[in-house]
Amino acid sequence: MRIEKRRTAGRDYGGMEAIIMSNELTTDRRGFLKTVAAASVAAEARFADKPLSAAGRKIKVGHIGCGNVAMNAYVPDIAACPYIELVSTCDLIASRAEHIAKKHGIPNCYYNIDSMLAGASFDLLVNTTAMPAHFEVNLAALEAGRNVWSEKPMGLRLAEVKQLLEMAQRKGVQIWPAPTVVTSPQFRFMAETIVSGKLGKIYSAHATYGHEGKLWSRWFFQKGGGSLYDLGVYNVGTLTGLLGPAKSVVGMYGVSNPMRTVHPHDGPPGDVYVTSDDNTMLIIEHDNAVFSHIQTGYTYFSGRDDKDISATDYTIDFTGTDGLMHLVGYDWAPHGVDITYRGQPNLKMERFCTDPGRYTWQYGASYIAECMATGKKSLITAEHGLHILEVMNAALQSQETGRRVKVESTFKWPIIT
Repeated sequence: MRIEKRRTAGRDYGGMEAIIMSNELTTDRRGFLKTVAAASVAAEARFADKPLSAAGRKIKVGHIGCGNVAMNAYVPDIAACPYIELVSTCDLIASRAEHIAKKHGIPNCYYNIDSMLAGASFDLLVNTTAMPAHFEVNLAALEAGRNVWSEKPMGLRLAEVKQLLEMAQRKGVQIWPAPTVVTSPQFRFMAETIVSGKLGKIYSAHATYGHEGKLWSRWFFQKGGGSLYDLGVYNVGTLTGLLGPAKSVVGMYGVSNPMRTVHPHDGPPGDVYVTSDDNTMLIIEHDNAVFSHIQTGYTYFSGRDDKDISATDYTIDFTGTDGLMHLVGYDWAPHGVDITYRGQPNLKMERFCTDPGRYTWQYGASYIAECMATGKKSLITAEHGLHILEVMNAALQSQETGRRVKVESTFKWPIIT
């Protein structure tokens, strides 16, 4: 294993804070949306025409951010992916990077992104740093001509994401953001059920995801973190993915507990003053009088086990003019879809699509590596990621202004065709 012997000068993104509330998309919306579309089409065409596996090699991946999510979920997934050669890992805390490198046989280990980008060559950066650091890390990688898979969100401001997409287009590379919810078999089943008309016309939906906020890092509770960016993002992705782009948003949020205790995995517990949302609700207006509601927070009893396939709890509900549809389990850990519709004896619920297949919330980088290697079209797009961010920022802005906030961005929809 090659280890960087000393910490060379480089950008430090570990303690970065960010201001959340900018909701301006661009002064030239039409031109920006054309830029986004052109970048995605060009990059997808490049992978489709010349899949890297055709050259007889795997996608070389460099990973950055060796915290809890990486150690327990992401790195084991990408290390096991048949389309990936994991060539390097990086973290500001040397012991974390060295631990993951040793555990997974990663040959190169770095302590800042500048050294990483100047070191062993790779095709795809996998970014699992803290949310407030995502933009700077993503921008550095794109500027260096690397494709990027980023944990959510890509950046905290719409202007930042615009900069990322323009940089990707300029460098001829692409960026894809979590969440992965649109790739699950359950998402596809729900999309196809809605289109079938079996449930009539869907005019309303509800989604929920929350837990008690027993977390391991201070940034979850500070500006640039919060329950909406951390948890509600999954539901925003699912509902806009199934019901179409948002036109406007009304949101409310608050701080239920101004002081929280965090429990680091490699240190003693500590208190943190809460400056981000920990209890949030939003109403989304889609097209044609369709509305959806999302509730999320660090204020929720979390007794359910997301791995329990026998659980019957619903987290997403769709109400149609002729039927009902419910997602069993979370959209990031789905266990099935229950539906009933007009004409069913006693309106009995039937369960469908109980097998998640290869889908997991943490397999996004492996999914993208497969798309790059084989030329398969990705269901995850930067346009949808930008739209999800604008919806979330609009919800926060709505609380600040007391008004409904229009959403300007869009994405190619329907996702499942």
